[in-house]
Amino acid sequence: HKDTAMSNIYVTYLTIYYGNKMPMFYIGSSTEKRIENGYKGSVSSKMYKHIWTQELRTKSHLFKTLIISRHSTNKEAKEKELFFQKKLNFGVL
Repeated sequence: HKDTAMSNIYVTYLTIYYGNKMPMFYIGSSTEKRIENGYKGSVSSKMYKHIWTQELRTKSHLFKTLIISRHSTNKEAKEKELFFQKKLNFGVL
């Protein structure tokens, strides 16, 4: 449906973690609707994946997600995600 495609806004986001078991910042990309529905990101690192999942499940109040840029394509959002990760010297969790 054309309206659905036009309403898909891709975003680059910053998730701030206020706990002490992982790095404080995570930068990712997704759709605006997914972020609005509570998505905080998904971690692929073996070192942090279990901690991230556990903390989200039991202490979701420690996470805050902010949209930092909006894009018309997923490719643009992923490029901006990589730009911020490099610029801020963040690794990927």
